[in-house]
Amino acid sequence: MRFRAFALLLAGVALLGACDSGKNYDSDKGDDDYDLAAMALGQDDLPSGFQQIPGTEFTGSEWAEVFGSDDPEAKQQQLEAQGWLKNYVTESVPPRFGKVLNIRSVSTLYTNEKAAQESTAKFACGLPIDTSKPIDEFIVPKIADQSNGFFVEEAIDEEGTTLMYTTVCFRTGRIVHVVQEAALPGLEDIGSGLRTARLMLAHVDDAFDGKKRPAADDEDDEG
Repeated sequence: MRFRAFALLLAGVALLGACDSGKNYDSDKGDDDYDLAAMALGQDDLPSGFQQIPGTEFTGSEWAEVFGSDDPEAKQQQLEAQGWLKNYVTESVPPRFGKVLNIRSVSTLYTNEKAAQESTAKFACGLPIDTSKPIDEFIVPKIADQSNGFFVEEAIDEEGTTLMYTTVCFRTGRIVHVVQEAALPGLEDIGSGLRTARLMLAHVDDAFDGKKRPAADDEDDEG
């Protein structure tokens, strides 16, 4: 754990200025006025060869199902009690086996800033993990209004193979954003997660500023 924290500090020194944008994020817009899809990671943010699966917006009932609970209705009620409204999720996979095996972005809208603050600090940024178990946190520089970082280990088969998700989340007003990069245990990279979070923050800032994101066809033409 000390080694991870030391590595993070080295990466954080270089990224601190870029991550703390000093912006004021409006929390008084209508729920439908926040373009969560525009805040997500895009194809141009990914390492060479990665392919992004079309993003998905989840409702409370759909996200409750992702938790794998025996009582999804109770889980949905719990999410609603925590101020959870909706989220937008992207998934990206590499062309072949490598160091990074998956890149995910999540933006979750909450009813108010207090609910978003509590999600970031107490409820694993709204991710579908068991928060009753200890979370392996690491130090992150301040990103936007609030930030947090932790590792999540997830079993992917019955033989006990696991992936480690390096998770960086940050809050902008009443929206909590998450970047996760999956790797085999021991190959996780905090610095890479922070760089990806910085790319996402740029999209978030543009969305709050009303800047339109180039269409995929326009980006291809420019390339």
